[in-house]
Amino acid sequence: MTLEQLERQQEVTYPAKFREIYDRGGMNWLTLSRGEFKERLREYAADSKAFLMMNCDCEMSLFEDVQALAEELAKLAQWQQEDKHVSIKKGLRIVPFGRSGGGDVYCLLYREGMAEAQVIIFSHDGYEAPRVMGHDFDEFIYIQLLLAAENDEDIEGENFMENLGYLSGKYRAVIQGKSAEELTDELFAMNFEEADIWE
Repeated sequence: MTLEQLERQQEVTYPAKFREIYDRGGMNWLTLSRGEFKERLREYAADSKAFLMMNCDCEMSLFEDVQALAEELAKLAQWQQEDKHVSIKKGLRIVPFGRSGGGDVYCLLYREGMAEAQVIIFSHDGYEAPRVMGHDFDEFIYIQLLLAAENDEDIEGENFMENLGYLSGKYRAVIQGKSAEELTDELFAMNFEEADIWE
């Protein structure tokens, strides 16, 4: 499935940074079917430019799996409505694109009048408020690189350096020249606020 097909299916335009990484070939593996991906897993695991194919927190979903994840997310929202009597605010659009190692759902949050979609993480097994994991997709990548450093990813290795290349200069400058310990300190100093999605 191509990104264009996914955009039509989900009825959104993905962020410019997402599109840039796709156009640079970093998301080739996400366009595969599950069967093709299983057959070619070793190839893409060894491909240093494969987006987030490293020891960070977000495991990107294949494009063909996004709709099933969206349906799962709708059920989670329905449980919130039934148990806590809250619903997602009007004018918001939430589109999933991956999972955390613990199963929580990474999503793009589109809000009317907002120039750029935020990235939030939605709990899959509790009622905690979603957290903002990037005020835009660029900051989301930056946070994933900090998480990779915390998780003992080789920050001088090809995978980390290729993914660092997907960042804008603003965030790249914060990471370059820092040790894994310094990057972990940057992560722990961050405050991940609640996403304002419920009414």
